[in-house]
Amino acid sequence: MKAPLLTVESVSKRFGATQALKDASFTIRAGTIHSLVGRNGAGKSTIVNIIAGIYKQDKGKILFEGKDLTPYSVFERQKMGIRIVPQQASIVPELTVAENMFLGVWPKKKNGFVDWKLLFSEAAVELKKYGLDAAPKDKFKTLNAVDKRKVNIIRAMYGGAKLIILDEPTTALTSVERDELFTFVNELKANGTAFIFISHYLQEVVDLSDEVTVLRDGLSFPGSDGEELKEEKLSRLIAGEDVEIFRRTQHAHNNKKQVKLECKNLCGSILKNVSIKLYEREIVGIVGFPGSGARELCRTLFGLEKMTAGSIIIPGKGNLSIPNPTVAMKNGISYLSNDRYKEGIIQLMSIVENISLPLLTSILKTKLGLVDKKKANKNAQNYFDYLKVKANSVFDKAGSLSGGNQQKICVAKTLGPSPDILNLDEPTIGIDIKSREEIIEIIDQLTVEKNISVLYLTNDFDELVRITDRIVFFHNGKLMRDVYNNNLSHEDVIKIRDEVKDEASMAGMEACFGG
Repeated sequence: MKAPLLTVESVSKRFGATQALKDASFTIRAGTIHSLVGRNGAGKSTIVNIIAGIYKQDKGKILFEGKDLTPYSVFERQKMGIRIVPQQASIVPELTVAENMFLGVWPKKKNGFVDWKLLFSEAAVELKKYGLDAAPKDKFKTLNAVDKRKVNIIRAMYGGAKLIILDEPTTALTSVERDELFTFVNELKANGTAFIFISHYLQEVVDLSDEVTVLRDGLSFPGSDGEELKEEKLSRLIAGEDVEIFRRTQHAHNNKKQVKLECKNLCGSILKNVSIKLYEREIVGIVGFPGSGARELCRTLFGLEKMTAGSIIIPGKGNLSIPNPTVAMKNGISYLSNDRYKEGIIQLMSIVENISLPLLTSILKTKLGLVDKKKANKNAQNYFDYLKVKANSVFDKAGSLSGGNQQKICVAKTLGPSPDILNLDEPTIGIDIKSREEIIEIIDQLTVEKNISVLYLTNDFDELVRITDRIVFFHNGKLMRDVYNNNLSHEDVIKIRDEVKDEASMAGMEACFGG
């Protein structure tokens, strides 16, 4: 058996009255992938920050290659080979791939100026070494999502990483992109690099891990061989109880049901003659590869992408033009973005301020044009309790919350304007399993109790088949197939998605060759 690379021995950490960690212990060996799983607030971020040197433990010790890390700074630990690739990596989209790869350590000439020739040549070597199909001078923003993740990992490897901490690396990736990232990680693992993998997607954890440590209420439970674990068993370990997996009772629409939203021949930058009806109390799943039109439909309906032709019709309101989100919300349409950092929360603002943002010019506005703070606080507290947000109060900064609780704040913002139609783009992304099931059930309740209709976009197909009544499949800007969810499985969705892609490819070939 390989010697331990990292040993965590009885580590404890308290923040005020909160016991974040209590005697946490586990071991990581070189060339292995060790997953840390647990609910939001279970202690995952705390232990990672202690390993990296950002926090100091109150008790216990951490050994790296036999050395006690206690006296070493963050920078010294990085030089020793401990690197974090955070969920939101420090990158500058407008800079090149090479500039981002060496951000903070650009090579210098003797005169102190950046040695651009060396920077780009070194980047070319690294990109070739790790098989990344990108040019050093490409703008970072032009890379696809998985290549962006790879560049951040390559940056860690260039810095001499022996242990890389991957914090929710698959967030917002498609299943295909996830597989590509895992292949890349496994190649590095085979060459001796160790990984700490943090994810709320338990099947990923089971598939990828050599060992797993469960954190619950600050306590750690011994790691287990990933191949021996089942997702259901992990769920129970994480929650400390049996987690009930929610499944919606599917609602088949009929001629008596009211149409809540209709698109006729809708066109946009990607969308091509999309026609779809959304009925009252219905949840329609949307499936498609990046750039297929799936996400673009949601964003067009909320005024974030331009509609160039066609119609958006809401009964009683007629044929609508939706040039911006304000108009969308006035017409009862809300949108939850898949990117909570750019389009969801403002981290430096409090929970109550974030939840209040969509309501400042409407229900929270007084006759004098001021914000009714008492009403805002009450509204935020209602959602705080309803969504079971884990924080001290609604006055905590949003940036101080775990990723899952930040996502709950985004959900609260979406529900704030009391919409008739919800566009949900990855609504449970980065949320632990119990919170995920709570949110799925809440969405189901909203359709029944509030008569809300939902467009539901997610790459978690197990989740998709449990919550939707109907699923539409997009490819190349077109709605290719509309399928009732008669007990569809995860595998059924993948099969139909791939069939749709093949059909579109065949149609394209026939058009080219006159077939």
